[in-house]
Formats: sequence, structure tokens, C-alpha cells
Amino acid sequence: MARIHLFEIEDQSWCPSVIRETTTDFLFGLFTLLSIYEPAYQKIAEVLDKTKTNTIVDCCSGTGGPIPKLREYLDQNNHQDVTITLTDKYPNLNSFEKLQNQYPGKITGLKNSFEATSLPSSIKGMRTFFSSFHHFTPDQAQKILQNAVDNHMPIGIFESTQRHPIDFIRAILSPILMLFIMPFARRLTWRKFFFTYVLPIAPFVVMWDYIVSNLRTYSPKEMEGLISKLNAPGYHWEYGKLWSKKAKTDVVYLIGYPTEG
Repeated sequence: MARIHLFEIEDQSWCPSVIRETTTDFLFGLFTLLSIYEPAYQKIAEVLDKTKTNTIVDCCSGTGGPIPKLREYLDQNNHQDVTITLTDKYPNLNSFEKLQNQYPGKITGLKNSFEATSLPSSIKGMRTFFSSFHHFTPDQAQKILQNAVDNHMPIGIFESTQRHPIDFIRAILSPILMLFIMPFARRLTWRKFFFTYVLPIAPFVVMWDYIVSNLRTYSPKEMEGLISKLNAPGYHWEYGKLWSKKAKTDVVYLIGYPTEG
């Protein structure tokens, strides 16, 4: 099945903030409980070591997703000095502040809106994308990669969705899973409770966006195609799939970093 770029509700400017926050809260809870991106953390640490980088710039951070788990991994594996900067087009300031308070001096959230396709050169560090790269069209995806190359920054892309029948089954069942996970995800306000359990708009949005995410996710072969169109001399690229044991799913990934000073 070829990649299909349908629209995700969460991406739309007209999507109410409470719906966007509820869906990202669900993803935060899902990533935390299942440790979906656990195999990605070692890859990130390896790139940090190879490039002598001590900063991670997380793009499209949402409510933080797997960042706390990444932080724990770094602290437990001799990377305590690495700092993480959170960025987003629609920064969730409350979530950013909570993570800053939870990990003072180790996690910082930027309040301004940042487009992942054109991060300024002043924001330095390894750029990471968790469950967000599929939001971008091929042209935009190439701009993200080329921007990292032009600024001589490492980049790591990790996706937990793909065009596999099992992933579509998971998407259809996600509203049921959401009902169980939401109380453990983030602070469940009365508005989030209402749009999850009383008028279940958020579970519908999660299911639709999950299905569309599967359709949009770049396969390793498609990532190879993106790389082939870049002007990236002196860059090493690696792509493929990582097995997430606890979540029982593959994580599609793409890593790039400069090999020349």
C-alpha cells in the first residue's frame, strides 16, 4: 500500500485546544505505559556519543510524549549532562512547565511557536521526532531533513505507526483503550472528561487520526527516497525498523548525522 496523505484532525487550526490536548494526553499515557520508544533511546544515545552532542531538540513535542522515558534512560546510562529542549508549532505551555519543574535544568520548553521545517540555526542539538514526522508531506519532510543538514545537526525520526493490518486493528480499538488510559495519562480536567466519556469526541478523533497516521507514515523504503533527494555530503544515514518488546510493535526509524567536523 502506498503512502496516503489524508488530513489529521489534530493538525487543523480549527481543532479545539481541549480536543488536541486530550488526544495528546492519551498518547502521553500510551507511550509511558507501553514504553513504545524504548529501543529508540539507545539509538539516540549512540548518535549523541558519535557527534559529541549534549543537547536534544525535540520537535512537535505535544505534551511531552516519550520525553520523560527518554530522560530516565539518559540519566541511567551515563548521559546525565544531556539537556532536552521541547518545541512545537502549538506549544503546550502547561505540559512544558510541568516537565521543566519535574526535571529542573534537564528539560526546557520553548514558549514560542516553531515550524519543524525551518528551525533556526540558533537552536542547536540533535533533532528528534516521535510520532510526528508523518504529519508532513514529502516536500515538507525533505525540508526538515535538509534544514538539519544545512545546520550541521543530527536528526532522529521514530514512528510507532505503519501500514500494516495489525496497526489498523489497533487504531479501530484505540477508543476503548483510551477510556482506560486517560485517568492515568495527565490531569483529567472536567472538560477532558466530558469530551472523552460523556460526549466522546476525543476517542473518535484519536481513532481517525490513528488510522490516518498509519496511512501517512513513511516506510523505510520511502525514507530512503527522501534521503536520495537531499544535498547532504558528509552525512551518514540509517533507516529501518526497531522492535519494541513491551509494546509488541515495530518502530520505524531514520537517523542522520554529520561524519565530518
